[in-house]
Amino acid sequence: MSKTINIAILDAVQREYWADDEGHTDSQKFIDLLSPIYPAASFDIFYVTENQFPDSIDHYDGMLVTGSPASVHDKYAWIKRLSDLIKEADQKNKRIVASCFGHQLVAKTFGGEVGHNEGGWMIGNYMLQITQHFEWMAQTPGTTGLYHFNQERVTRLPDQAQVFAHSEEYPDFAYILGENILCVQGHPEQPKRAMNNFLAATELPQSQLEKAKRYIENGEPDSDVWGEWMMGFMVC
Repeated sequence: MSKTINIAILDAVQREYWADDEGHTDSQKFIDLLSPIYPAASFDIFYVTENQFPDSIDHYDGMLVTGSPASVHDKYAWIKRLSDLIKEADQKNKRIVASCFGHQLVAKTFGGEVGHNEGGWMIGNYMLQITQHFEWMAQTPGTTGLYHFNQERVTRLPDQAQVFAHSEEYPDFAYILGENILCVQGHPEQPKRAMNNFLAATELPQSQLEKAKRYIENGEPDSDVWGEWMMGFMVC
């Protein structure tokens, strides 16, 4: 019998951006992805940009930090508070899974560095090389595709971080830190609809716009594989 686990989703998308994908929030998209994979999981959503945070992390087995249009270098008070919560959860050995902005904030929180992509925006489905396999990986393909939508990336990892996926553009695309933190730059939660909606809401030079359109149509991403890995990591 699957054990019940409680997960806090820390949604880092500011309210003014919710309309960009027809009101679908990133937290709900993660629930839609992960719930069918592990029905015994329960999820509580906290909109951290609205200063909604758990009263105590002790109630939760793990937490998931979403992406965001914000930069980890922005001076919003909620980013500092979220970084502090990540430290607290780590000290209590809670499982932490983080995507895109969350992946970058975890790196910065523990001494890594985040900077701009050298080639500008990365938008669409890009292939990743999987270089290590762990017990929480139910499937272990050598390559996977995953949606990107970002203009910043981790440029230096925290000490002790262990990379297990990379692409030509991102040597540090996905990593684990210790036994309890899993971070990935991409977006397994985003459907193609969302990618096209986000692209329509983003001002880009024509050359980058055309490239983004091509890569959004670059086959189906392996979102279910990454969703299985995330839930496998949460419960292992």
